[in-house]
Amino acid sequence: MAALPQLLLTLLILLLASTPAARASSVTYRCGWCPRRSTASILPPGAGALTGAACGYGGQAAEMAVDGGFHIAAVSAGFFRGGQACGACYQLRCRSRSACAKDGVKIVVVGEVADTNMTGGGAGGRFLLTKDAFAAMTMPDRAAELADAAVDVDFRRIPCAYKSKNLAVKVEETSSRDRGYLALRYLYQGGQTDIAAVEVAQAVTGSSGTNNEAAPSQTTWQYMTRREASPSVWRTSRVPAGPLRLRLVVTAGSSGKWLRTDGAVLPAEWQPGAVYDTGLRITDVAANTCGGASCSSTDEGDDAEQLR
Repeated sequence: MAALPQLLLTLLILLLASTPAARASSVTYRCGWCPRRSTASILPPGAGALTGAACGYGGQAAEMAVDGGFHIAAVSAGFFRGGQACGACYQLRCRSRSACAKDGVKIVVVGEVADTNMTGGGAGGRFLLTKDAFAAMTMPDRAAELADAAVDVDFRRIPCAYKSKNLAVKVEETSSRDRGYLALRYLYQGGQTDIAAVEVAQAVTGSSGTNNEAAPSQTTWQYMTRREASPSVWRTSRVPAGPLRLRLVVTAGSSGKWLRTDGAVLPAEWQPGAVYDTGLRITDVAANTCGGASCSSTDEGDDAEQLR
């Protein structure tokens, strides 16, 4: 009986994935600036180094930022939402200051900082920036004028765009082929998207290529679940033997679609801690207006069904 709720969830996801695909991203961001107040400040010394460990990125955090033209940043616990904000990209600009740069700074969320290490406040969530990111938000040589305290900022979610990286999966260290347990974390997730479902199957020997609009096939797919405490990690205790391929449902706003790798992504001798290229690129953005949910650090609001 325990599998029944998961089966119903899978059927719901299949219905979602049959809706029209989300529109491709463009140079013009569809999300307007969020009306709610937020703050940004330089990462305090007591918060430790911003390594991306909270999101499980490790050394990939810096690579993600460089490849996408972003700066890495941390956010408060309320905005972090237990890890759901990991990998999301935002544009920040400070308010009403002659020292502020017009276009602000682009950041990718790679970590969380406890509220005790935060300076300032704001209902819209709080951002902790590296010194380089904070300087990029200001006019040249004027960062020192704002660095002593938290500054009010406007923010909006923007598509992540990686120049030379496909969507990749990192095999978590807790994974074990002997126990049949596999846990995955996605890296370089482009666009303005959420991953709603993940399934894994044994790859047919000799198959290759990808199909971005693939419908479900006769292959036996094993669904993966995620824990509330780690919403960015997908796992299964029934991983098939041999090389593995993946399929996932990507949502942008109220639209969703299947992405599937026809060839093997994980080799038969996959290793914990290793990162594997899926060969897929995600560039979708929300088909509808971004709504209040894009501006909130919680799931409340009339637009809660839209992409956050």
